[in-house]
Amino acid sequence: MSGLNKRRAIALLEQARLHSERGEWQAVEKLVREVAQAGFKEAAVPSLLGEALRQLGRRDEARAVLEAGLAQHPGHSELEARLGCLYVDADEPLKAIELLGRVKKARPRDPQVLTYFAGALLRLGRAEEAEAQLARAMLVGGGADTRLVLAMVKLRRGQTDDADRIAAQIEGSEAAPTLVWTARALRADVKLLRGDARGAFEAWTGIDAAGQLQPYQLAHMAYAGELAGEKTQVDAAIARRLAQDPQSEDLLVFAQIANLRGEPARALALLVQAAQLNKVSETGWEFDFHAAKGRALRLLKRGEEARTELEAACALPEASIPRVGAGPFVDRGHLAAEAGAFEEAEAHFRRALELDPEEPEAKRALELTARRLGWRQALEASAEERVGAAKAEAEALRRRFLVRETEVDRLRREVERLKAERASAEAKAKAAALRAEALVSAAPQQVRHELEERDRDIEGKANENLELAFGKVACPERLRHMLLVAERTYQMSLYTELPAAAVAVLFSGAFERSLVELIVHPFDQWLDQRRLRARFLEAGVRERRGNRVEYIDRFFESFDREQKARPPSLGEVSRVLERREDPYLSIFNEYVSSSFDLPSSFWTEFARFVTWGKETLRDPVAHGHIEIDWEGLKQFRERLLFSFAGQPTGALPTLLRARK
Repeated sequence: MSGLNKRRAIALLEQARLHSERGEWQAVEKLVREVAQAGFKEAAVPSLLGEALRQLGRRDEARAVLEAGLAQHPGHSELEARLGCLYVDADEPLKAIELLGRVKKARPRDPQVLTYFAGALLRLGRAEEAEAQLARAMLVGGGADTRLVLAMVKLRRGQTDDADRIAAQIEGSEAAPTLVWTARALRADVKLLRGDARGAFEAWTGIDAAGQLQPYQLAHMAYAGELAGEKTQVDAAIARRLAQDPQSEDLLVFAQIANLRGEPARALALLVQAAQLNKVSETGWEFDFHAAKGRALRLLKRGEEARTELEAACALPEASIPRVGAGPFVDRGHLAAEAGAFEEAEAHFRRALELDPEEPEAKRALELTARRLGWRQALEASAEERVGAAKAEAEALRRRFLVRETEVDRLRREVERLKAERASAEAKAKAAALRAEALVSAAPQQVRHELEERDRDIEGKANENLELAFGKVACPERLRHMLLVAERTYQMSLYTELPAAAVAVLFSGAFERSLVELIVHPFDQWLDQRRLRARFLEAGVRERRGNRVEYIDRFFESFDREQKARPPSLGEVSRVLERREDPYLSIFNEYVSSSFDLPSSFWTEFARFVTWGKETLRDPVAHGHIEIDWEGLKQFRERLLFSFAGQPTGALPTLLRARK
C-alpha cells in the first residue's frame, strides 16, 4: 500500500461499516474507494464497495466490483451473498440460486440469505420450494421483509386471503416505509385479483399521488384503470412507462389491454417488442405471451398463425391450471367454429369450461355452437349479439389476467423496495458477530472444547440410535442419510432452543421419502415385471373424456406415465393402504401381500400411522405453522424408528425386515 498504512486502512473500513449501518452509502463509497486506491486487498473492500454501489442504484459497477472481488477471494461467503442478492435484483435467478445455495451451507441461519434464495426460487416459478425456505427464515429471525416475500408467494399460489392478511399486518406495523408501501401495493393487486378493479385503481392512484409508485407498477395501474373504464388515465400511465425503460412484462400487459380494446395489430407489435427484450421461454410469461399473440392473430383473421400460437400455449403446464388455462381453448374453439368444424369447437369450449365453469365467453360460445348451423351468421347479423360477445370476451380477458397474476413472478419488481430493511438486518448480524467474537475471545479454548465435545456427542448419539433402530437391516443410502440428518437435528435440539418445527420438517420429509423408496418405486417396478400396469390403471378409471382420463384416486395417476405426475403424497398412500381390500385396489393388495411378510393388521395400523403423521407433522409444517407440539414429535419418532404396533421395532425397520 502506498500513502496509507494498514492500521489507517482498517480504521477507514470500520468507519465505512458504521455509515453502512445508517444507510449513508455515498460516505461508504468515498471511504472504501480511498482504501481500494491505496492497494488494500482484503475481501471487505469489494464487499462494502459493491454493496454501496448497489444501494446507490449503480448495479453494473457493483456487479463488476463484486465479481472481481470474488475472483480474488474464491468462496468468500459475504461476497457470494452480496453478489447473489444483486443477481436477484438483476433478474438472473439461476445465477442467484447457484451462489446463494453455497452461502446457505456456510450461513444456514442467515434470514436475509434464505429470503433472497426464496425470491430466486419464486422468480423461477418454484413457489412451493420458496415457501419452505421462507418458513426456515422465519424460524431464525426473519423480519418484515421475509413476511412480505411470503405474502407474494401466497398471492402467486392463489391464496389471496393469506396474502392480504400478511400485507395488512405489515402495512399497520412500524416497519420501514419502503416495506409499508410495498405491502400497500400488494393489497392493490389483491383487490384486482378479487375483481374489484375500481378499488384497485383507486389504491394505485393513491400510491402514485404519494410519490411511491414504482415504474414497473404503472402496468398494474393501467390494467386496473382499463377494467374500471378510466381510458384517459390508462393512456397516460402507458405513455409514462413507455417513456422509461419498459420490460417485457410491461409490454405484454399493454398488449393484453390492446386486445381488450379490439386493437390486435397494436397488441401484436407490442408482443414483438417484448420478445426482442427477452427470450420468451425465460421470462415466466411464456403461456401468457402465446395466448395473447394467438388472440391478436385470431382477431386479425390470421387463422393458421393463431392456431400455432394457441397450440403452443395449450402445450404448457399453465394450460392445465384451473381458470388460468381456459383462454387459449376459447380462442381455439372460435377458430374451429369459423372453419365450420363445430364438433371440434364444441370440444374446445367444453375443455375451457372444465378449467373454469364460470368462463363467460366459453359458456356463450358453447350455446351458439350447439346450434351447429348458422351461429356465425347470427352473430354477424345481430348487433345485440355482437355487443354481448364483445362484453363476454372482455370479461373473459379480465378474468384470465386476474387469475394469471397469481402465477406471475413479481419478486424481481419488489426487491428494490427492500433495500433499506437489508441495511438494518446487516447491522444486527454484525452486532451479533461482535458479541460472539467477544465471548469466544474471553475463553477461546474452553468454548471450543465444549462445542467440539457437544458436536461429537450429537454425532455419536445419532449414529448409535440409527444402529439401534435398524441393526443389520440394509437401509437405502439416500433414506438413511435423510434419517441421520433428522436424528442429528433432534439430538441438537436437546442442547439448544431449536423449535420443534425445524425437526419435524426433516422427519416428515424422511418419512415421505421412505414410502416412495419402500412402497411406491418397488410397486412401479412390480407392475412392469408382472405386466399389470394397464389392468391396474383401468381399475382406477372414474371417467374418460376424449383423451383425458380422470382416476378414482390420484394414486393411480402417479403410475400413469403419460400423466408425468409426481409421486403420491402421504395422504394418498394412507388412503390406498386403508382401502387396499376394495376391488379396484386388488392388484395393489396383491403386491403388498406378495412383497412383504407382514399380517393385514400391520398394514391397517401402518395406514393409521401415516395419516396421523401427515396431520400431526407434515401438514402444519407445509402450511407454515412453526408451533408444533414436542410431545407429538417425540411420539412420531419413537413409532417410526423404535417401537410400533406393540413390537420392539419401529415402523420403518419392520418394513425393511419384511421385504421379500
